[in-house]
Amino acid sequence: MAKIAGFLTGSAITIVLILLVIGLPELGAPGAPVDEPDAAIELAPVPAPAAAPIAAAEPEPKPAAEPEAEPEAAPEAVVAALPQQPSEPAPPPAQWHAFWSPFSSRIAADGFVRRLESVTGFDYRVVKVENGVYEVAFAYADEQDRDAMLSTIAAATGLELPES
Repeated sequence: MAKIAGFLTGSAITIVLILLVIGLPELGAPGAPVDEPDAAIELAPVPAPAAAPIAAAEPEPKPAAEPEAEPEAAPEAVVAALPQQPSEPAPPPAQWHAFWSPFSSRIAADGFVRRLESVTGFDYRVVKVENGVYEVAFAYADEQDRDAMLSTIAAATGLELPES
């Protein structure tokens, strides 16, 4: 019981000391106007430049907004006369080649990919085969492209890549 009385007495003394140092807050009635000291400061008017005309107190009425005209469709003859760009055949879908033994964690595979990307500049992907099996693969268009990328990786990293 003495601990509680000591706690309450100490809290009361602390609150009294804080109020003495800071002062009592002035509480007004709800909704009463608040006097702001900054509101009493008057700003001196800024003189207008000599070349600028003095504007009237009333703003000028703005003209009514005109509806935007829809762009006219180009005649078919004009469209036919425009040079047509030959459509390029779409590149064949890229195939992915896994070229290194599988990793047992995604973190290790991601680290390997970051290092390879910084050395070779190629785009690699980590492919999850199953839980705990992650392969690193790159995209290629054809067999020649795949062989060229494998030789570039081997030359840039010094790794001996398995032939497949």
